[in-house]
Amino acid sequence: MPFLPIAKFIVLVAFFFMAVSAHVSAGEFKGPRTAVRLEIHNNVGSPLRCQLVLAHFVTQDIAPILPGGELIIALDRDMDQGALIFRHTGGRSMAIENILCGHSGAWSETRIDLDLTGLRSGKTTELRIVIGKLH
Repeated sequence: MPFLPIAKFIVLVAFFFMAVSAHVSAGEFKGPRTAVRLEIHNNVGSPLRCQLVLAHFVTQDIAPILPGGELIIALDRDMDQGALIFRHTGGRSMAIENILCGHSGAWSETRIDLDLTGLRSGKTTELRIVIGKLH
């Protein structure tokens, strides 16, 4: 009767690998994409610090935006789900949860969540956000 324990083991291993591969590929977007562009303009009197909050609790800081300056971020929009996709350092595509910006010197007290609804909804392929006042 050694066949039954071996069969159970094989089924368990197969189930494990199916579950792991489904989890790993869950964050990858395979459907059609369109290029979108986000411009963040600093109209505040001090440098802005912005941070991308990506899927799986990954964050990436963006170079500070000097007063009067702007930053352009090229993204993709998944046309099936509306997710905004950033090519993370190392080439991996990751969904953007949100983008936070605040004064460099008091970031945690002044940070705001940028409204990316226009890009996500597909109403526009270019969005310009002017940050003129923070808390």
